[in-house]
Amino acid sequence: MAFVRTFLEQNVHVDVVAPSLRGRDWHPFTRRERQALQGRFGFHGFHFKMNGSSWSGKVLAQFGMVLFMVPKSLLAPRPDLLVVTVPALPTLVAGFVISRVRRIPLVVEMRDAWPELLEESGVVRWKFAEKLSVRAIQRIQSSASLVIAVTPGHAKRLSQDGSNRVDVVSNGYHFASLPHTKKKRLDSGTRLRVLYLGNLGESQGLEEVLDIAAVSQDWMDLRIVGNGSALPRLESRAAELGLTDVFVPPVKAKGVLEWYDWADTCLVALRDDWESFKYTVPSKLFELAGYGCHITGLVRGEAAELISKYRLGMSVGGDVLGVSHTLRNQIVEIQDWKYDPVTMAAFRSDYDLESLALKYHRLLFEHLSKLRGGEA
Repeated sequence: MAFVRTFLEQNVHVDVVAPSLRGRDWHPFTRRERQALQGRFGFHGFHFKMNGSSWSGKVLAQFGMVLFMVPKSLLAPRPDLLVVTVPALPTLVAGFVISRVRRIPLVVEMRDAWPELLEESGVVRWKFAEKLSVRAIQRIQSSASLVIAVTPGHAKRLSQDGSNRVDVVSNGYHFASLPHTKKKRLDSGTRLRVLYLGNLGESQGLEEVLDIAAVSQDWMDLRIVGNGSALPRLESRAAELGLTDVFVPPVKAKGVLEWYDWADTCLVALRDDWESFKYTVPSKLFELAGYGCHITGLVRGEAAELISKYRLGMSVGGDVLGVSHTLRNQIVEIQDWKYDPVTMAAFRSDYDLESLALKYHRLLFEHLSKLRGGEA
């Protein structure tokens, strides 16, 4: 909502179409907050519950959402630009249909590396359907008047695949929401406290993290906080390895910061066998860095480059024993690590959501001006 807030502050009218169980008069901001907003906000929600336990059932349910989204969008006020946010692929389809029917310029915001992830993840189990889906995504991307990527690497790939105009608006974090930076652990000892907090899905490759913890039990305490589709498999793997007290249910707000304070280092992980993750930066990295956590990155490409550029910790690679050996040799350095205030200030300046939202607003405003100039 940080981007929406900034758009409204810049006197932009924003209409949002999305599934919701909230009432139609719902507003994301309090009455007092609304007094400072110049633009009008409209929420056009529709009741939709995702059903289906099988793969095919989930796919049908996802695209069934389009049947609700399209009519709701057609009844909403006609915008100057239609922005669709992906990874929700049905949103991409709905946006394409609506832009054609209402003759509105389409802006496609790619928050993940689609369609590459579609091919690498194997989420579409039928090859003919996968190829069809990839072509459809690329067709919509190439037909959009503007495509927004979150990393320069993905922007380059999108341009190579035929997207006409591509710009970059990075992920970031609302750093002003953090009440303080990381508190120093008082009881530093010989055991290294390692934390992963976030989604437990297919993308993170957390099986390797469990393997590392299993060969490091004499000196490492691992906690994995969160939930996700991979949790049952991870719990089974941990039991096979003899790991106990690893998994913790999801926490919110103050509980998140308490776990960050507990940890000596926080993991940012992406599996290394998906090529698109070379130009993917997990959004969790921005929160961890902004809070002042030491980051251990099991990542490649642009994510690893960010960790190095802003001296956020270290990136490690190699086999399980090699990573374990590296961490074991760095225990003292990790526990004594403290973020550099100058580097922290630069990082927060570059990736603050409010600043990114202003950049996004300027980008969209200039794009619309060029479109109108071309029509004249």
